[in-house]
Amino acid sequence: MLKFHSIPYISKQFAYGLKLINNTFTKQDKRLKILITSVGSLVGQNILDVLEYQGFRRRELVELIGMNSIASSPNNFRCDRCYLVPHTNTFDFKKQTQEIIRNEKPNLILSGRDEDTEIISILMRDYPDLPGKIPYGSVNSLKIALNKWETWKFCQQHGLPFAATFFKDQSVNFEDLEAFILKHGYPLIAKPIEGFASKGVFFIRKREDATTIFERDNYIFQEYLGDSASLFNYFDQLDNLTPLFAHAPDVFHHSCHTVIAEDGTFDPIFISRNDHDSGATMGFKKINSPVLEKLTIKFVEAIHGIGGYGPVTVQFRADKNGIWKAQEMNMRTNGNTFPRFLMGQDDLGLIIRILFPEFDFPVYQAPVESREYLIGKSLSCNIMLPAAIGLLNSDRFWSR
Repeated sequence: MLKFHSIPYISKQFAYGLKLINNTFTKQDKRLKILITSVGSLVGQNILDVLEYQGFRRRELVELIGMNSIASSPNNFRCDRCYLVPHTNTFDFKKQTQEIIRNEKPNLILSGRDEDTEIISILMRDYPDLPGKIPYGSVNSLKIALNKWETWKFCQQHGLPFAATFFKDQSVNFEDLEAFILKHGYPLIAKPIEGFASKGVFFIRKREDATTIFERDNYIFQEYLGDSASLFNYFDQLDNLTPLFAHAPDVFHHSCHTVIAEDGTFDPIFISRNDHDSGATMGFKKINSPVLEKLTIKFVEAIHGIGGYGPVTVQFRADKNGIWKAQEMNMRTNGNTFPRFLMGQDDLGLIIRILFPEFDFPVYQAPVESREYLIGKSLSCNIMLPAAIGLLNSDRFWSR
């Protein structure tokens, strides 16, 4: 049975008077303090855009602390304070992150990248005295979403439709991969087992491609979902002169998103069609699909059953027979947080309402039916002072 969060509607007219909604927010020391790791990422930008949106501005209600490894990232200087930290996969990152959390004492911690999500969750699990809350479930549930082979096994265990997947471990050889290819045909998709943002993802078009990737560690092979016929002209171009920029045609997926509370209730499923150009989402349209909604609810129930909660996204495509299958799962705020917000699903507001009901944080709802329009994503420009960048580079800390 469907279980939805009950979120009171707050009209757009209140946008410019939010300081009057709750006296709690009129005091500087009572603002909700949010720490964002990898704030320079696309995810960080989405969180900031949601808070600074002029039609429903809530930036003054929060105190933002950023962490980033690149001093010249524009998002750093949209925070109240920002820390320059090492890359995520270093020991110093874990050590400095722990120190920042202890010193800043944030209410809420949001991760800007997949790698951050796991590390932050492990830190909060291993050091229960650390202040702050994270909107993610158990470390085990996060690892299932972060590891594509574990995602495949999880879906198999729970009877969830997922693109057929092959992983090279010590128990298989190239003949086993050839049997997989014979069953599913070319092209295949090769992905790093813990990759992100389409980095290191390849089309496997022929035996030589499969041999090359098979020799690499930590890669999976996945059936291509969709009509592969539209790719043949594109492949022919790559076999001749190499273009400066390449874009495979007919690249899109359907993204199904919700926010799960710890008790298993969840927000209505938000379904979008995401059209891509050279790896970036360009067209974003909300759609209605009872079939995908039912499939997503099955994923939500299975995820919550293993201790998962918080934001959840499942990407779907129809296979060559028209059968809907998932191709990826995500369990954190992501790069479509702002477009979903514009269409009425306020992830950040929902997360804060769930974790901090005492703040009475306002939640946005679109004033019109959002299936009537399409969002085109584009680059936003920011102005930074070289002196501020130099300060962050030299002192590893910047404050307004």
